[in-house]
Amino acid sequence: MCKDMPPLERAIQFHGHICPGLLMGVRVAEFAQKHLGVSQDIDEELLAVVETDSCGVDAIQSILGCTFGKGNLIYKDYGKNVYTIASREQQRAVRIAQKFSDKKTPESIRYRELNKLEHLTEEEEAEREDLLAVIFENTMSVAFEELFDWQDIDFIFPPKAQIHGTVQCVVCGEGVMDSKAAARPEGYVCPDCLQTKEGLN
Repeated sequence: MCKDMPPLERAIQFHGHICPGLLMGVRVAEFAQKHLGVSQDIDEELLAVVETDSCGVDAIQSILGCTFGKGNLIYKDYGKNVYTIASREQQRAVRIAQKFSDKKTPESIRYRELNKLEHLTEEEEAEREDLLAVIFENTMSVAFEELFDWQDIDFIFPPKAQIHGTVQCVVCGEGVMDSKAAARPEGYVCPDCLQTKEGLN
């Protein structure tokens, strides 16, 4: 992925398509960069804590460079469109929360309806594209504070990601990170096997 690519294009390429959720993530990532005075992460200078596994997280990964593989993307399964972006160099963090609204636009309602259909006609495909264009314009042009609340917060930075050893699970025989394995008298047991009767015996 080209680092010189504009943030929106980078996010679309990473995610595979454009959608409303991705656009919200783009707004969050660009705001965080400007607010914290940072650029894309290279070696864990940035850290992101995301409270959702929705499309917007792909924008955080592609634009900010916070990823699971580097260990600077922390996922909390809260089902909330909330993102905390922290800079080690700046020793600052901002928490950004999408505002709740139970008022949906006619365009977003119809777009969701079309997305639920398994097969779209050519006319429906064209309608969906037109609706997405309207949603795109609304999402990308509206003032940030109309979509999100944010606040600077105190943040305790965890240590940078560590490389752990691998041990063999005595039940399934597969390799497992030693920090995730449970030590038993018979040897190490992986979390998956630990949850089965075989692993607990």
